[in-house]
Amino acid sequence: MAKYRNKPREIVAITFDEFVEFGMANSNEFIKSMPKSFKYNNHVVHYVDDRTYLIPTLESGESAQRFSSNDMLIIGLKGEIYPCRIDIFEETYEPI
Repeated sequence: MAKYRNKPREIVAITFDEFVEFGMANSNEFIKSMPKSFKYNNHVVHYVDDRTYLIPTLESGESAQRFSSNDMLIIGLKGEIYPCRIDIFEETYEPI
């Protein structure tokens, strides 16, 4: 059995509040003062409730992931977006 280490790489991530702020500026439809759906990094995201959006998965045709106010949204190396719980994010990443 061989051991492996993650390669160092920089990522971009935003909080739920920053995400909603982006949506407010880039959506024409709103539900309860929240953006209904909008494109983020070329991915269409959809409102679920005031604390949750559905984020498309990298594989087309698969189900979406939930992004909530307890998550950070990460933009991956290939432009994909995915949620990560804040506690796991803080254990894994540090600001640069």
